[in-house]
This record gives sequence, C-alpha cells and structure tokens, in this order.
Amino acid sequence: MKWYIILIIISLLIISVRARIKKRGYLMKDKQGKEVTPKEFMKRWKDGVEGITALQQAKMQIMGIWITITGIIAGMVVNALVRMEDVWWWVEIILVGSLILTLVQFLGTWQKYIKYKMSEEIMKNLNKGKEK
Repeated sequence: MKWYIILIIISLLIISVRARIKKRGYLMKDKQGKEVTPKEFMKRWKDGVEGITALQQAKMQIMGIWITITGIIAGMVVNALVRMEDVWWWVEIILVGSLILTLVQFLGTWQKYIKYKMSEEIMKNLNKGKEK
C-alpha cells in the first residue's frame, strides 16, 4: 500500500469524525448519558492522566514491556524461519541487542513496581494505625 493511500484514509477518517461532531454538537456520551464535547473530553482526559499514581504507571510500563518482548521474540523466530542465504544475519543481531536492553528495562521497572507496591502497603498500614 502506498503512503498516499494511507494518508487519504486517515484524512477521510478525521473529516468524518469532525463532520459527525459538527452535526451532533458533541463527541460522545459519558456513562451518565451526558453529551461530551471535544473540549470537555480533553479536560477530563487530562484530569484522569494527572491522577495516575506511580504504581499504576509502573504497572502499565510492565505490560508494555511484555508486549515489546513478545514482538522481539516473534521477530527473531520469523527472521530465523524466513532467513534467505544468510543475508539477514544483521537483523538477528539487532533483535538480540533489543531483547537484552528490553529485559534490562523490564528488570528496572519491575524493581520500581515492587518498591512502589511496598511503600503503598506501608502507607495503608500507617493510615489504619491512625484511624484506630
């Protein structure tokens, strides 16, 4: 598929969404059925993102790293199966290097996650002690 076809498809999608917003006057409805404009949606999204805790961020990073590791391993397997006349050896080197770096990143993020989880449990125990 040529790049200009992809550009046309994305443009048509954006135009159709903008036309739908203009016709209806809102982007979507929330859980209570209230109409949400694009401006209100962005405000709510920003407020929600600002409320994410460090523990939640670390958890999401771990999930993203697992997806990346899966993709790298799949790339290594596909490259090993499709390799033609030893032309693609450099791809294996890049994938192995990426896998090593991603595993190190996973280890660091996992350690942060454990620390955040421990500190959150300590804070809960301290708050329980204050309530009694």
